[in-house]
Amino acid sequence: MIDLEKLKNPDSFYRCAPFWSWNDNLKEEELLRQITEMHKKGYGGFFMHSRVGLVTEYLSKEWFYLVKKCIEHAKKLNMLAWIYDEDKWPSGFAGGAVALKNPSYRHKFLVLLKEDQVEQDDEVLSSLVHRNTKYIVAKRTMRLGDKWFNGSCYVDLLSKEVTKEFINLTHEEYKKVCQEYFGNAMPGIFTDEPTYLRVHYKDIPTLPWTEKLPDRFLQKKGYDIKDHFEELFFNVGNYHKVRFDFFDIALEMFIENFTIPYAKWCEENGIMMTGHYMAEDTMRGQTEWIGAAMPHYEYMQLPGIDKLARHLEQTVTIKQVSSVCEQLDKKGVLCETFGTTGQHVSFLHRKWISDWQAVLGVTYINPHLSLYSMRGERKRDYPPNLFYQQPWWEDEKFFADYLARISYIAGLGKRDVDVLVIHPISSAWAEYSRFDDSVDKLDSLLDKTVKELIANNIDFHFGDEIILSKYAQIENGKIRVGSYNYKVVVLPPLTNLRKTTMQLLQNFINSGGKVVSLKDFMFSRFELCMIDGSKCDIPLKENFINVSNIDDLVSILKEEVSTYIEVIDKKTGQNAKKIILQGRKLDDGSRIIFLANTDLKREVEITIKIPTDNNVFAADLVDFGIFNIPTLKRENGFAVLDATMHPASSFCLLVSDKQFSHNTKNVISGVVFDNSFEYRTGSCEFDIELKDYNTLILDRIKYEVDGKVVFEDCYVSQVWHKHFYNLPEGTPFKATYYFEVEKVPSQLFVAIECAENLDMILVNGQPVKFERKTESFSLAHNFLDVNISKIDITPFIKQGKNEIVISGRKSNNITAPGCHERVKDPKNHRPTEVEAIYLIGNFSLICVDETRFVITEPKKPCHYDITKDGYPFYVGTMSLKSSFEITKENSKRVYIKLNNVSAAVAKVFVNGKEACILFSQPFLADITEHVTEGKNDLEIVLTNTLFNLIEANHKADVFEELFRRPQSFIDFENFTSRYMLLPFGLGSYSILTSEF
Repeated sequence: MIDLEKLKNPDSFYRCAPFWSWNDNLKEEELLRQITEMHKKGYGGFFMHSRVGLVTEYLSKEWFYLVKKCIEHAKKLNMLAWIYDEDKWPSGFAGGAVALKNPSYRHKFLVLLKEDQVEQDDEVLSSLVHRNTKYIVAKRTMRLGDKWFNGSCYVDLLSKEVTKEFINLTHEEYKKVCQEYFGNAMPGIFTDEPTYLRVHYKDIPTLPWTEKLPDRFLQKKGYDIKDHFEELFFNVGNYHKVRFDFFDIALEMFIENFTIPYAKWCEENGIMMTGHYMAEDTMRGQTEWIGAAMPHYEYMQLPGIDKLARHLEQTVTIKQVSSVCEQLDKKGVLCETFGTTGQHVSFLHRKWISDWQAVLGVTYINPHLSLYSMRGERKRDYPPNLFYQQPWWEDEKFFADYLARISYIAGLGKRDVDVLVIHPISSAWAEYSRFDDSVDKLDSLLDKTVKELIANNIDFHFGDEIILSKYAQIENGKIRVGSYNYKVVVLPPLTNLRKTTMQLLQNFINSGGKVVSLKDFMFSRFELCMIDGSKCDIPLKENFINVSNIDDLVSILKEEVSTYIEVIDKKTGQNAKKIILQGRKLDDGSRIIFLANTDLKREVEITIKIPTDNNVFAADLVDFGIFNIPTLKRENGFAVLDATMHPASSFCLLVSDKQFSHNTKNVISGVVFDNSFEYRTGSCEFDIELKDYNTLILDRIKYEVDGKVVFEDCYVSQVWHKHFYNLPEGTPFKATYYFEVEKVPSQLFVAIECAENLDMILVNGQPVKFERKTESFSLAHNFLDVNISKIDITPFIKQGKNEIVISGRKSNNITAPGCHERVKDPKNHRPTEVEAIYLIGNFSLICVDETRFVITEPKKPCHYDITKDGYPFYVGTMSLKSSFEITKENSKRVYIKLNNVSAAVAKVFVNGKEACILFSQPFLADITEHVTEGKNDLEIVLTNTLFNLIEANHKADVFEELFRRPQSFIDFENFTSRYMLLPFGLGSYSILTSEF
């Protein structure tokens, strides 16, 4: 039976645990303050993650001291403090130390070269002639000196000795310091994107390699791979067989020499191996980087993936990991998520992504990224920054509770699933080539098939052939894999199956089971014709149910699914494909159904038909409660209900023979059950008050180095990687910023990064000083971030043209976008930055030409969009006050609807009490309990994001870019001098009533 108290307040394991970026000179006081911030906002833990800009020496005594202090503090707060196993990523190189231990530990790979591409250190293994061109096959070893690997290089994870060295340098060192917390406050360790092939050239084919591979290959496959290099690279001879065998061995060695030792160490020490592998998203990616994703998950205690970018494309990725986790009863499914989505992502986009993930099986959300420091390059580290620097952070608690609830329900009981889809990765191995698109076409077919099944409410698990060979058996006419039984098997378009899979399918068919084979419906190229990479007749195909398109497949599977739930789009009368769902069975026979609208733009009016005679309730997982559904009715053994699901909305249904509630609710998480509202009153007249200072960004400078002018007038982004970061340490520099004032503000501050380390700050020729009073964040001394200093410059400002000059000596460990080098003396490191600076005060701005702004006296802006009315870079909240009169009828509920909202979040106060928090369409909430007869005071508090201030605002296509990265900020091909800004405001509000 569902525990409603646990659902209302899930424990730490279901709560968000962000990547906490340790990216500067770390201070104990500030670290503990930030942990407390996370706890207050409903986070259940954090991953201590070394990232770009780290100054404190990685794996030093100071590092381990701070790790232990953070774990201790987490334990006091009942939080989970996870270790991250690397200095950035991919895992395995221990910040560069492994490769320096022994030259044989360095990363190796096969290369196919033309004669003029051979390098001095290449070890030639073979030469061959293909189509009159001579090629060299060589073993290449990665050179030391790679900036990404801190001047070292990546390592050979096909070698067990390398993994042992990596564990000795990292895991064993953590064990010495904090073993007492293993398995409780420190539950596990995150491995990030380990790979058997790190180097991929644009024009040179590469393949994984290690010294012991040829011997292993000969032992297991019975022939010498060195005699078959031509088939490995070119489509000649029995190339399908050679490639299948090659990747089979490479994967086996990767699992045996990295994954198993790693997972075994964790198991022996009472902690979990979590994280994710490189390139899980496509079969080409898996083949090239890791062999296959799913076989690794068998050994991880908490398998995971990453889900980056602002889209919902990685359905296959999530279904791969959730299938293994559910089949083998793993602790849960971790997902590193929200990374690269951009600073404007707050509640709406995170809900949209998280709901979709929960339907697919994610139970533990690992948000990417919470920055310890936003200094310099750090603020550009694959945004967004999901932490205290964001203006919406004060409202994070309610949303963190919501994410915990959907994570909790996503792991309760067992998934309703009758269908097993055989994963075609072995076909990708057999077809793989750098010279054609066969694998990409297989990827497209699989992606299309999977998305259509999900869109048609046909849930399934993937069956990985290696895992099936170990765990699958036939029971009572079904295939049993671990904890799950399947009535029907689907073969998506593929060309190869393992011999063990063919025998399993034969036994399944003999026991009365159904195997449905979907033809290649896009390219007419792929059909089952190989076993273990060898072409042969497949007599078993005669017993398959063959279908030529996905619609036919869906029709067959609908009849096989035990509890098929219909979701009909009332506009079309057809299946509502954008509404996806997951059903789960609990031990007492009750069920949970979670539905999500994956459309970010369109609301969908739906009818839901659930085969049950039991009670059906709606769970509001945002404003928690269990309620009756006003539109619920009974039809021939079905519970039928109508609803309108607005963009990115979701809701949870509880199906049980028990009575959970006697109350009815009409609006739940963007879902409206009955739309028969009656308009009563409304207004677009407000008394507006800005709760924070206005801001003007100064990002154009005159830049001088060692007394010489380098740039007379340029944007700071042009300086970072082209000049400043490349300067020798200690080089004198000067940056001059200009701004105009029409009306001098009553108070004006300037915010400058690392102001305390500059030699001089001049405001109109007058020196000002900043003395850092504390190493921790302070509203009195900082702007937004612990390393952005705030200085009062009011006495020095004049009407007309003003200038601010900063000068100092370059001291910085950034080496490239996303890269840094070790700081030799962290305790005495005094970093400097050439960044945009910010003017903060009580003023408004006159827009001159969309590229230049003039400071003038403050004014009350138009509430529709204050960015166009004097506050383009404003970061914070604004209050809109109004009042309304209403006759409160006993039988009717009272609702508020906000219209034309442009904000991250809106909090509504009625008669001085918080009534609701809204962040998505339809911006509608029940306020009955707060309304009184007659006049009611209304306050709407809007909050925005950091986007308008610190994003890639000079990138012309910034709104279209789905994958924000450090390079986005220096994309000069798409550069515009205008500022790309998001609106911030509200149009009006309406007061409505309804019977429900």
